Amino acid sequence: MFYYCLVLHINPLKTKRMNVEKLVKWAGVSALVLAFSCQGDPKKEGGSTGETTTPPPVACNLDTIIIAPNVPHEVDVHLANGYHGLTPETQPCFDIFSWQTFVALNWPADAGGNPMGNSFTAFPAAQRVWEDYTDPSIIFQTNESLLPFTGPFKKEANLKGLHMFSKLSHELVKLPESIAEATGQPLIDKNLNFALYEIKLNKDEVTYIISNSLTTTEGQTGKTIQFPSGSDTGAVGAMEIKATWKILVPGTDDTSKFYKKMAVIYVPANQSITGVPLYLKEWVGLVAMHIIHKTTRFPFWIWSTFEHIDNAPEQSEVSKAGTNFSFFNPACTTCVADTPPPFDSVYIWQATKPYAKTYATNGLYGTQVVRKYPVYGPTEAVNKKWQQALASAGSVFANYRLIGSQWSVVSDGTPPNDTIPAPDTLSNTTLETYIQNSSCTMTCHKFATDAVGAKSDFSFILGHARSTAFLRSLKEKKKK
Repeated sequence: MFYYCLVLHINPLKTKRMNVEKLVKWAGVSALVLAFSCQGDPKKEGGSTGETTTPPPVACNLDTIIIAPNVPHEVDVHLANGYHGLTPETQPCFDIFSWQTFVALNWPADAGGNPMGNSFTAFPAAQRVWEDYTDPSIIFQTNESLLPFTGPFKKEANLKGLHMFSKLSHELVKLPESIAEATGQPLIDKNLNFALYEIKLNKDEVTYIISNSLTTTEGQTGKTIQFPSGSDTGAVGAMEIKATWKILVPGTDDTSKFYKKMAVIYVPANQSITGVPLYLKEWVGLVAMHIIHKTTRFPFWIWSTFEHIDNAPEQSEVSKAGTNFSFFNPACTTCVADTPPPFDSVYIWQATKPYAKTYATNGLYGTQVVRKYPVYGPTEAVNKKWQQALASAGSVFANYRLIGSQWSVVSDGTPPNDTIPAPDTLSNTTLETYIQNSSCTMTCHKFATDAVGAKSDFSFILGHARSTAFLRSLKEKKKK
């Protein structure tokens, strides 16, 4: 099979702000759309619950679409320190890795989280593999994930419980802001309802946290954190998923375009207009999915972020934007893009829809979201291939797009000896709405610390831990 390969030796100092698309343009190479393969030999591997034992090859041929229930463990790209060996074909390998991961995580699953059947569309009402991954509140014993089912609704099959929304409840425990909108302020959709968030961890990450006694602050003290890495001859590696959901309004939203679930949303008394807890049973639609995956070749994790195609327009589309966007309303000609509602210590929910009407701009409009940076051309080429394949299969996931795949290797020791992400800018309009300029995906996470302030290997998740004394008091409080 023919492919064109141009090796570029890059000085990190000169490429601090060089993203992959600029790199391709600079090289003057159109090989991104040529057929080639960076495919390795798949080997049988020990997997986790919900993840099959044999990962698919990451075939970097744009015309080879592998729709399979196997989470890939590694990207078959080999780079020396300082990005030596980088070619124009590199970025599509990561983007195809991201799509393969997205499909595998969204494969229909049985009650135990194991992928079902050989068809991606065979069980449309089933939960998805990632939804059976573990909620952080279970690992760290704070159990907020159980709150929606302590009221009038019991845990039902295929019913989602949501409690992580915009400004979080401090009723039981002060939770880290990393599980909310990045700034802690709410995102409000066009229908004037709050966006909702949740986090899930795969089995490899959960096993590492528990086996190293990292579930409490005492257990984290003095520890060096190194999450397990995936490899093409070993385990899947640590993975974290952060998802954004919107409340669907039948008759206003085209609900057929979303992966949707019936959910119970728990609103604590101090955030309810009524002064008593709310248990709201609503259809919710998936609007974004952020996936991070640590691998052996890329120990700074691989960052894949997906969004629904109708979330928000890009800057160039604003003047002709229609009414189909979830977080943009063309009727508001004076709305300032990507501006949060006024900061408040507690955001109040109404008892009926629209739940966030108190915070509407001019009493009419939600957050006016505009994507500041367009999706890179090479990534969009990969998107079109996968969207076409999923549409042909009749999958609702054809309505989602990869915004980007960010990755890094260590520099070659020339100052600044630092991570240099590629592409250099990546943000999700539902998770980093108000800080899109900061490209907080990787650059913020490199400063992540655990609950005792030590570096935590690019993950904020260990910040959820509390002291054993606090957990004992929490259990006593729940008994009352």
